[in-house]
Amino acid sequence: MTEYTWPKGVGGARPEDIRHAWPATKAALPIGATVSGKVVGRQPFGVFVQIDGVNDAMGLAEIFAAPPGSVPPPLGFMISGHVVAHADHNCQVRLRLDDWGGERAALPLEPHERLADREALSGFLRRLREDFEAAGAQWENRTLDTFLEALEAWVSDAPGWYANHDQELPADGDWQFIARALSAARFYE
Repeated sequence: MTEYTWPKGVGGARPEDIRHAWPATKAALPIGATVSGKVVGRQPFGVFVQIDGVNDAMGLAEIFAAPPGSVPPPLGFMISGHVVAHADHNCQVRLRLDDWGGERAALPLEPHERLADREALSGFLRRLREDFEAAGAQWENRTLDTFLEALEAWVSDAPGWYANHDQELPADGDWQFIARALSAARFYE
């Protein structure tokens, strides 16, 4: 369904090398330090980064710290940013990136945002299409088949998404309206 990958090792370092070097990594990369590096793994929640000059370090930049509307940058993307935390339990250097590979106009629907009516939904769909036209190469699901597959998976997993954001799945959602709209788009001009 997606192009997500886990890092395959950092500069040849094995997980035990990263754990063994953890005290030295924290000393070399204190909170607030400026870093650069290369994206070596991507997940829906963010990217893993091979940090320049610290071979046995694993950086993680989480998407929640990105500008709204951002997507994880692609493998091989060169980043810059700052150290914001050290995760001792898994020996990760937490990062806040300066560049997520292209900022776009923010799309609505942050976790607690609501669309008030049909016109608001129509406006959202227009902005979604404009976002694809401007930055579709950065979308994870750029073809209709992968987009629909991801949409199906998200709808199936929606109760978990809502629970993770301390919300209830809307019981009064007009599911027939959404299904009719998606179906009609196959032929509507």
